[in-house]
Amino acid sequence: MKFTVKILPLIALAAALGATHGFAQQVQPQPMPPAGTQNPPQGSVMDMKTMRTEMEQMRARMDQMQTLMKDGMAKMKAADAAMSVHMETEKASMKSQMELQHAVIDQLQSMTDHMQKMHEGMAAMSGPMGMNKKSGAAVEKP
Repeated sequence: MKFTVKILPLIALAAALGATHGFAQQVQPQPMPPAGTQNPPQGSVMDMKTMRTEMEQMRARMDQMQTLMKDGMAKMKAADAAMSVHMETEKASMKSQMELQHAVIDQLQSMTDHMQKMHEGMAAMSGPMGMNKKSGAAVEKP
């Protein structure tokens, strides 16, 4: 409680001085220089230096952004070129694989046709031979 008692008189004093404008100072705005004036006031010289510094910093940031964008675009072009080469390689690989599969299918079909002809030939040969064997079995040797 003692702490608030000591602060209350200070708050009351600050309020009284603020009410009489003796405590608070007001900052008067700087008048604008007439058009075509050669010597600007000291405050605007500092503002011009600050603005110039800020403009240089902004230019530096813009240059950095442009550099980053150019690097990004170059990387994208390189990636596109690599992807294009990769896709062409994949396309050629798929074409080769398809040709190989067609060659295997053609070979298997050729082998199937050959086996079918051999089977038909064997059936034709076994037909008359089977008859001879049967008739041969009926004939007795002396």
